[in-house]
Amino acid sequence: MKIRLATATVLIILAIMADPSSGQTPYPTKPIQVFVGMAPGGSVDVLVRALGYEAKKYLGQELVIVNKPGSGGVVSAVQVAVAKPDGYTLGATPSSTFTVTPFIQDVKIDLIKESSPILSFSRFDVVAFVKADSPINTFKDFIEFARANPGKATYGTPGVGTKAHLAFTAIAAQEAVRMTHVPFAGDAPAVNAVLGGHIVLGAGSPAGPISHVQAGTLKLIAVVGDERMELFPSVPSTVELGYPYPLPVFHLLHGPKGVPDAIIKKLEDAFEKASQSSVFKDLATKNPLYSKKHLFGAELSTFLLNERTKTGELIQKLGLMKK
Repeated sequence: MKIRLATATVLIILAIMADPSSGQTPYPTKPIQVFVGMAPGGSVDVLVRALGYEAKKYLGQELVIVNKPGSGGVVSAVQVAVAKPDGYTLGATPSSTFTVTPFIQDVKIDLIKESSPILSFSRFDVVAFVKADSPINTFKDFIEFARANPGKATYGTPGVGTKAHLAFTAIAAQEAVRMTHVPFAGDAPAVNAVLGGHIVLGAGSPAGPISHVQAGTLKLIAVVGDERMELFPSVPSTVELGYPYPLPVFHLLHGPKGVPDAIIKKLEDAFEKASQSSVFKDLATKNPLYSKKHLFGAELSTFLLNERTKTGELIQKLGLMKK
């Protein structure tokens, strides 16, 4: 009788350990890979490294950042979507990869449908910047330069299909001027191209140019959104300049479709706590990429679906829809 009871107890314990829904899953037991679809030094990369460092305290495992730039974040996001849904392969991706890029590029899968959104951890408006010694001092100056020099008004973004690309395409159409888009694999390369004088203007996350703006080697000429930034209150927003295209970018953590609910909950809790740390808050605020409200799970999926519909309509209106 004692032997049977002991055997039954062992079987129950094994069943609990094997069942993710039991809440007793021994996860994680090894490092977690986080794929970032932009080059090192960009906004997503900087924030995720800080977030991962803090999240380790709650997960007990290292978060290994893997930079895999390409196609506006699509290469990385697809690799995550097709990975084993065991919680050991995650992605940190701008919302534009899910909501803009599919209309402009050939994406083999529906990234929203094939992903498990965990949470959004930051938000930002695109900024436009030029070299400090550029004769262009205002956004109007850039538009006039484009009007007087068709095709020579080069602007760099973190890639085709990003919100920066979409916003400038819309602005160029409204002003009936011809700009030349130069896509890069992240914010940092675009910043370097402006600093080197290879392109006239850069557009992307504030995290890329902000240290150079503070050092006096770059200057901001516009916030591509509906509000000015607290750090630079004298820099106008494009909405107030007459361009009604507020296209904020959210960064989100996601896994493949089918990650067990218990693992998603553990990741949500860990990253939410990490995002409240003073280290992460300070970094996100200074860049500025801080978001006071995070979106989780189903709410985040709904946001992405709605945003995809809205931006799809704008893309079709601009004639940017992939052939």
